Amino acid sequence: MRCPYCKFENTKVVDSREVRDGEEIRRRRVCDPQEGGCGSRFTTFEKAELRQPLVVKKDGSRAPFDREKIRHSILTAVKKRRIGNDDIDGFLLKLEKSFAENLRKEVSTKSIGQEVMRFLKDKDPVAYVRFASVYMDFKSIDEFSGLLGSMNGEEP
Repeated sequence: MRCPYCKFENTKVVDSREVRDGEEIRRRRVCDPQEGGCGSRFTTFEKAELRQPLVVKKDGSRAPFDREKIRHSILTAVKKRRIGNDDIDGFLLKLEKSFAENLRKEVSTKSIGQEVMRFLKDKDPVAYVRFASVYMDFKSIDEFSGLLGSMNGEEP
């Protein structure tokens, strides 16, 4: 692996550890000064690359699955709430694994949105409502009230 600081090509692994329940390997590396490198230390992460499906949008167009786009949407919903990055990353990993295990070549934005809503509903009702209000594209207060009523066990 090339050093990110001096671009020297001979780096050595100093330490390796499994992280995220063995889903990734964290490696501490050093740019080998004995071979002409700068001696800097840096960390790399190695994980298996899962084949991701195409996402079918509402208009029928298709785009590559983008984990960061979903992560950003979730982070927006959980802003100033008590849901940690580990919970979010765990959910996203579980979502990606389900795609790979089911050998899905395509997945709809609707099914991704429903999975995110299930996750948020279990973790934090406020984050759930925030996400749902954007995802479900409410057009009126009545639709919003219906969601809140259904959360309280009332009939919409």
